[in-house]
Amino acid sequence: MSTNKNRRLTNHKLFVNHCQNIKNEVKELLTFHPKEWISAFRSNRKYPFFVRGDIDGFVALYINNLSTLLAILLSLQPILGDNIVYSKVLPGTGLAMLWGNFYYVYMARKLAFKEKRGNVCAMPYGICTPGAFAFIYVIISPTYYGCIPTHDKAYCQELAWNVALASNFITGIVLLLLCVFGEFIRKNTPSVALLASISGIGYVILALNEYLPISETPIVGFIPFTIVMLGYFGGVTYGPLPVAFVALVIGTILGWATSLNQGSVVHEAVHLLKFYPPVFPMKEMFQHIDTIHFYLSTTIPTAIVIAIGTIQCVESAKRAGDFYPTHEAMFVDGIGTLIATCFGSIFSMT
Repeated sequence: MSTNKNRRLTNHKLFVNHCQNIKNEVKELLTFHPKEWISAFRSNRKYPFFVRGDIDGFVALYINNLSTLLAILLSLQPILGDNIVYSKVLPGTGLAMLWGNFYYVYMARKLAFKEKRGNVCAMPYGICTPGAFAFIYVIISPTYYGCIPTHDKAYCQELAWNVALASNFITGIVLLLLCVFGEFIRKNTPSVALLASISGIGYVILALNEYLPISETPIVGFIPFTIVMLGYFGGVTYGPLPVAFVALVIGTILGWATSLNQGSVVHEAVHLLKFYPPVFPMKEMFQHIDTIHFYLSTTIPTAIVIAIGTIQCVESAKRAGDFYPTHEAMFVDGIGTLIATCFGSIFSMT
């Protein structure tokens, strides 16, 4: 009897502690810190706006987001068409990425001022790749092809886009709710478990996915690949030039020299190169909000995947010495996803 009683008391204490931690998270999330927030905009000589390593970081993040975006668009374009993809989805994606990257820079400057350091690195921000493909194949494709037998193509494209927007809106709301539990999950989950899954994503999506095109065009791909491997892992320097910049320039030259890049393709794409003003399809989106219950099995897991991914990134940054608030990083993802949705993008942000 005493053993069972002690066990119940222990479980009760654990439950009370967990509730208190969640209460503290909510309190911290809603607490107003004007001095801390303003500190990011103050002059900080120890933390310059630009260092040489920023070029490598920019090129790596830009190419990663660009390749992800191109892969997604190749899958999305045959369904939604050029008009929706380029004039509605991409502007919203751009605004969301602008928000997230600027806010992560703000978080880095705030942390640098708080800890009086000059080596704080901002976290990366971009499209949630697994979530984007899940939306394309589980929400957009079934909606479009289920509509085609009874309606015209343009109507079905608009319908699929609006249903995806409504689902993405719910993903953003779920992300905002999950940010309350972010720090609690990070503290109570072993670091190995958090970092193992993100390393798996790195191998499968970021490494293997990018290595396959290199193998398809070895003359163009392997020389820049070797430059990157020697520069980042072998300590080889290329004078004053950043590693990523050298690899990008040489890869571009080889692409044109071997006719992998063709002028005719560039000429055909010129008509798409123009300014697309952002759209605000909230009315159309809420007209289809009643359809989202069919796709909650996709939207909620997508939000959870994004939340876990952000927690993993925060833990990874912590290992490198940068202690970012987990709930704030997850809050940025939720708001970024809502911004993307409100301006026409069906992509979740992380």
